[in-house]
Amino acid sequence: MKTQILPPVLRAARAARGKLPKAPDAREYRVAGHETFAGYYEIQPVSQDGKAVLAHASGAARTALTGKEAAAIGWFDIETGDWNALAETHLWCWQMGARLRWWDSAGPRTLAFNAMFEGAPAHCLVDEGGGIRKQSDVPLFDANEQQGVGLSLNFGRLANCRPGYGYPLLDDPYRRENMPDGDGVTLVDLASGKAELAYSLPRFAREVEGANLGQYHYLNAALLSPRATRFTVLYKRLPDPLDAHTWTVDAFVGNCDGSGLIRVPLDGRASHYWWLDEDRIAYTSNKGIASNYVVFDCRDGSLSALSQAMPGVDGHPSLHHESGTWVTDTYPDLYGEQTLFVLDKDADERRELGRLWADKSYQDEWRCDLHPRWSRDGSKVVIDSTHEGYRALYLVEVEAQ
Repeated sequence: MKTQILPPVLRAARAARGKLPKAPDAREYRVAGHETFAGYYEIQPVSQDGKAVLAHASGAARTALTGKEAAAIGWFDIETGDWNALAETHLWCWQMGARLRWWDSAGPRTLAFNAMFEGAPAHCLVDEGGGIRKQSDVPLFDANEQQGVGLSLNFGRLANCRPGYGYPLLDDPYRRENMPDGDGVTLVDLASGKAELAYSLPRFAREVEGANLGQYHYLNAALLSPRATRFTVLYKRLPDPLDAHTWTVDAFVGNCDGSGLIRVPLDGRASHYWWLDEDRIAYTSNKGIASNYVVFDCRDGSLSALSQAMPGVDGHPSLHHESGTWVTDTYPDLYGEQTLFVLDKDADERRELGRLWADKSYQDEWRCDLHPRWSRDGSKVVIDSTHEGYRALYLVEVEAQ
C-alpha cells in the first residue's frame, strides 16, 4: 500500500516546492496500443549498422502471463520510428522477453529468439523477409554467435519459481522433484545442434553449505563470458515451493568445457552481473536495501569494489567496453522514480542522466525496470519505461545530457 500511496504524495509535495527532477533526453519507440519493450539489460539491442533497435510488442498489458499471449518480435528504424514485425512467439515473459537478439552473421536484419517451432520449444532465426528457421532444439537463455555456443535453462521451472522470468507455456518435467538430477545448465553446440547437460542441480548443491533436499532448487539469470569459455548463473532455493518470494541465492561461475564450478563468495544476495573480460565479472551484492558493486576474479577467487561512485542500491550494470563507461539504474525510490546513471571511465564520479516515473499500475511480474543497455557506438542508452502510462522503449542520448 505504501508503494501505491506514498510516492504520489511525496511527488506532489516536491512539485509544490518547485523541485522537480530532470528527465533524460529520450526518444520514444512504441507500437500503438501494445506493450513495447526491448527485454533484459544484458543483450545488445541496436543493429550492427546502428540504424535499428529490436523490440517485443504485445497486446497483453498489466497482467500475469499464462502462455496463451503472443508477442510480435521485430525492429524499429531508429531514424523514422517505423516498426517492422518479423515473427510472433508465445515463449516470452515480461522481464526476459523471448531472449531476442541480433544475429549478425545471418544478415543485417536477422533476429534470434525463442519460440514454438512445429509444436516444440526451440531457438529460432528470422530474417527480414520473415523466413523462420530452427537453430536449436532447446530455447536458449544466452548465446555467443561468434563461438557458436548456446546456454539453456529450464524455462518451465523458472516460470513457476520466479514468475516474469520463465515461460508459462512450458511444463517443468521435474516439477515434483526438489532437486532433480536431470535439470541444470545445458550447453549447446550451435553448429551441430548438440545439447548436453553440463552441470546438474545436485552439482550446485554440493558447493553450498545448507543446500538440501528439503528446499526447491532452480536456476536463473545466466550469461556467457565474452569468448564463451565461462558462464555465470544464479542458483536459487525456495524453502517453500509455493512461495516464490523467499528464495536464497548464490552466484556461480562455471567453465563451458565442464571442468568445474566456482561459488562466488559474495557477502550478500547476488542479483545482477556483467562480464568485464574473460576472467573478471561484476555483481551487485545486496544486504537489505543496501547494495555493493563488486568484481570477482575467477583466477584467484578475489573480490574487489568496482567503484565507490556506484550507487548504494541494486541496479542493472553494463559496460561499454570501447569507452570504458558504465551505465546502471535504480528501482523505484520513495518518489516512485527510477534513476539512470553513467559512470565515467576514470571511475571517480557518476553522472545522473535523469529520473523517470514508474507507473504504479505496473507491479509484480509485469513491472517495468529500466534495464539500460548501451548502443554499440556508446552514444545512446536503450531503456524500457512506463513513465508515460504505458510500456515503451526509449533511446537516451548520453552526450546531450
